[in-house]
Amino acid sequence: MQSLRSRYTLLIPTFNRSAHLRRLLGYLTARRFAYPIRVLDSSTGDALAQNREAVSRGGLDVVHDIYDPATSIHKKIGLAIASVESTYCSLCADDDVLFTDELDALFDVLDADPDLVVAHGYYVNFKPGEHFDVWYTDYSAPSIVAGDALKRIAEQMSDYQAIFYGIHRTHTMKLIQPPLDRVKSLWAKELLTSSLALIDGGMYRAPRYYMARNTNPSIASEGWHPHQFLAMEPAELFREYADYRAVALEHLAADPHCRAIYGPEQMQRVFDLVHLKYLAPMLSSGVMNYLIQQSMLPNTTARQMIDGIWNTFVPPYARQVGGLKQYLTQAIALLRPSNASSALNHFRRLAGIYAQLKFQEKFDVSVNSAFDTISVNRKSRDGQSRRYIMSSSLLDQQFADGRQVTASHLRTIVSHLDDYV
Repeated sequence: MQSLRSRYTLLIPTFNRSAHLRRLLGYLTARRFAYPIRVLDSSTGDALAQNREAVSRGGLDVVHDIYDPATSIHKKIGLAIASVESTYCSLCADDDVLFTDELDALFDVLDADPDLVVAHGYYVNFKPGEHFDVWYTDYSAPSIVAGDALKRIAEQMSDYQAIFYGIHRTHTMKLIQPPLDRVKSLWAKELLTSSLALIDGGMYRAPRYYMARNTNPSIASEGWHPHQFLAMEPAELFREYADYRAVALEHLAADPHCRAIYGPEQMQRVFDLVHLKYLAPMLSSGVMNYLIQQSMLPNTTARQMIDGIWNTFVPPYARQVGGLKQYLTQAIALLRPSNASSALNHFRRLAGIYAQLKFQEKFDVSVNSAFDTISVNRKSRDGQSRRYIMSSSLLDQQFADGRQVTASHLRTIVSHLDDYV
């Protein structure tokens, strides 16, 4: 039987966020996490000292790797992965929460199918604070298991969802690191990690929650989204795509199975078309008209344009409380014949989830007055009262794989986040 140390390694990059790291390590200790951990730390000053103290508390098999603060995130990860010896490894941001109960089943899936190189599940967005808002399921696209690499990339880009934080075969993680030096932006590096992994093999998505992603503001970064390029220097988007394209096509052309099916021009054409499909929703007429209008004004900064795009065109996951006026407006709308069927389905789903949580899971659960959120009252690991608010965006969301959230899913989310204090 394979030992824990040889089976899997968890990598946690961190930089000057000692409170986040302490919270995550405390969570893993409470969950009795037995696999080895590598903390990839480029912090400075007091943050580094606090991280040393958190790592030394005991209860975990953890190594504290310290890097120069100037080391980029991808360079730091590449250096760490080069020395990983376990069969599988994965990354977890210091402010996210890996659902530990799901790991062994994912390892078993990878053990059973050598054609798969990545395995993970659903990712839920949450916002810790006075209440824990559980907002939306971010990644839920089906598994990608097409028979050749070009088809796998086409499937990925048709509903793009990064696979960077999934459990990877370590040899795949090592394979995709060196080419990352050939692209500059975070956006191109993220695309390349996904595409190179899928050239190496398939991706399995379990219909269960695998990770909770913290949606509180994180460290500001540039070059991670096409809208940033469009607001700052549109030509840079094309240059970055060209560099990414060159690396990915080289690896596709080196794949003997792809080479036997597709000619070079055919691979290039399909590759470009699926990436244009990925970019199309971000280049809507509304977004482009906004960018053009703002760019023609004399004093508008790129930062203002980016903020304007996200505030104007990207709807918030959680509905804001609007008081009696909003409640009455919603109630009247639900009475319209065109909305009656969807409203009835919503109430049926809400009632079913509520009943399962209350009577099967024995949760202290309630529904708000607008019948669009469910609240769960719990005691966190430190004995403090905590309320989880499950938004209508989460409860009504149709996942990319055709499923919807269930009471069992919510139990998994809550039971893990209870230990995150």
